Amino acid sequence: MSFLAPIPLGVIAWTAAVTAGLAVAAYILKMRRRRFEVPFSTLWQRVLREKEATSLWKRLRRLLSLLLTLLVLGLLLLAATEPRLGAVDRDSRSVVILLDASASMKARDGGKDGATRMDAARAAVRALLEGMGGGDAAMVMRMDGQTTPLSRFESDMPRLTSLVAKVEASDTPADLRRALGAAADALRGRPNPMIILVGDGAYDPEALASVTWKKPAAGAAGAAPVAPAAAAAADGGKRLDLIDMSGIDVRYQPVGSSGENVGIIAFNARRYATDKTSYEVYIEVQNTGKRPARRKLVLYNGDLATDVRTLELNPGERLRQIYSRGGGEDTVLRASLELEPPAGAGTPAAGPPRRDVFPLDDQAWALLPARRKQHVLLVTRDNLYLEGAMLVYDNIEVDKLTPDEFEARLAAHKLPDYAAVVFDDYTPAALPPPPTNLMYFNPQGEHSPFRLRGQVAHPHITEVNDNHPVMRWLVLNDVNFDSSSVFELDRDKGEVALASSVRDPIMAARRTADRKIVACSFSLGSTDLMLRVAFPLFLVNTIDWFASDEADLLTTYATGTRARVPLDGVLGVSEVTVTAPSKRVSRAPLVEGQATFYASEVGVHVLRALDRPAGRAAGRVLAEVSLAANLSSPTESNITPAPRLELGGAVLAAPEGFGISHPRSIWMYLILLAAALLCAEWLTFNRRITV
Repeated sequence: MSFLAPIPLGVIAWTAAVTAGLAVAAYILKMRRRRFEVPFSTLWQRVLREKEATSLWKRLRRLLSLLLTLLVLGLLLLAATEPRLGAVDRDSRSVVILLDASASMKARDGGKDGATRMDAARAAVRALLEGMGGGDAAMVMRMDGQTTPLSRFESDMPRLTSLVAKVEASDTPADLRRALGAAADALRGRPNPMIILVGDGAYDPEALASVTWKKPAAGAAGAAPVAPAAAAAADGGKRLDLIDMSGIDVRYQPVGSSGENVGIIAFNARRYATDKTSYEVYIEVQNTGKRPARRKLVLYNGDLATDVRTLELNPGERLRQIYSRGGGEDTVLRASLELEPPAGAGTPAAGPPRRDVFPLDDQAWALLPARRKQHVLLVTRDNLYLEGAMLVYDNIEVDKLTPDEFEARLAAHKLPDYAAVVFDDYTPAALPPPPTNLMYFNPQGEHSPFRLRGQVAHPHITEVNDNHPVMRWLVLNDVNFDSSSVFELDRDKGEVALASSVRDPIMAARRTADRKIVACSFSLGSTDLMLRVAFPLFLVNTIDWFASDEADLLTTYATGTRARVPLDGVLGVSEVTVTAPSKRVSRAPLVEGQATFYASEVGVHVLRALDRPAGRAAGRVLAEVSLAANLSSPTESNITPAPRLELGGAVLAAPEGFGISHPRSIWMYLILLAAALLCAEWLTFNRRITV
């Protein structure tokens, strides 16, 4: 007898021991008859004599009831191990069905009934399950950007069929390499292993080449795989990232018929570094079909169409378009591909624009929050290098005051509202009210925004926090310093080091609920930083961070990718809510101010960090970020189905009929026997036989 328990046998043994102990304890502690004292005990002498004669038999009857209960529990636990009688049937197979549920499976192939490739794939899997023998065991895995097992190995084909019927295609590309690795791991040690891939063949060529068919011999430099491809033979023993498919029969069931598609494979927008009020849009469109195509490309700003172009694309042609734009409010940009109406058709009928057979890549989004000029105050006694660097960028409007003028205007409440104030070799006791952001060079004394813990001579920057937006693209390891103060940072307050000399922070940042602060512990006069290209870039990065402009480069993602999204200044929160374009709400972890974002749908996603007091379901929004996700996959947009698939240099054959095999599992019979014993226990209890 063999066991195919989904959990370790040791756990089942402990469960059996605990269950048996509880059953015995229940019999020991069960309710006993009440004792009543009555007069004329002589009337009960006959009853007492009969009780003494039958007391042994009653104890045996109660013991029989206990044994029946323990036997029922034992049968149920034994059934959970899924025991099988005898040796494994030589004709039975262990099959992993990889069901492709990636974006390309949404293609309709031009069919009049509107059926998708996903419908055809589900039908193919149902046919495979119906053709399996009684001794075959199958596991179904859903494959898109992630690999999700829908079941364990089992022979209950109707249940597997019901699971397959619920699978829908997603908006993410197929990660074939991960799916093959998961299937190979699941089949290790199982008899007659087989993988059946059901899909349209729209897979990354690198994933198709990441398979070896023969494990290298121990101690050998490498061995050629069974596959005939020379490349696979050369890599079989050298590449450590290959998936070992030795001994596994891999088959391919193709679906799909049409390959004509025109899609948007790239769409993004960015603001000009020198003028944040203007931006440009990049769009890339590809015709993956074998016939010329004509499309209308429409660029929307919100619901307003701002540009319409007619594109003529030859078979396989890629066309790149660049738009230059300026101004505008907070913007959601959308690019749309629409079919041109037939010549001479006149005005098209009202209704949604027509799409091709794969509409998922006909739409693309990009977020472009509007940015106006930042009004910045520079408080200095004169620093031409600093003033010149602040005037380089058109989106910054700079006013200049001396420390005395600043104090006088602040005291008289005549200081205008500034987006940011830069203090050069000056540390004021009184500050502008929030939300004005602050930047310090060489802060001193008790009013320093970060606590000071001493001086260091000739520091050398050895560590830069590249993950912080202020330090993006900066190289500071060649900057010279005469001397600098050293900050002592408190991480509980959200203080982070931007740059350090060994372990001494000399540049730091903090975000509170009201404002952001950046400070450099050195004087600009004691360093040659102002002569470096990094200096004006450091200033503009800081101003961008103050205005949250650093998010401009983090608003567009490809579906199926996982990224870290910064939500700096959010403390004491361990997760964020993610609202998908379909309004589905999920949660994502937030670690050290960065949320892990997985783009699962095409459209605009909203991430919110909420301050939820104990016992409350809702809370105050601490931070909110909107992100756009597009398919952006030339592989998925190329929906031309592959009637044959080459994996690791070997052409995969189509699945054949399964041989006749006989089920040897007895768990169902154990369940029926346990049910029969329960009925017997109920009958004997009610007839007063075992009590």
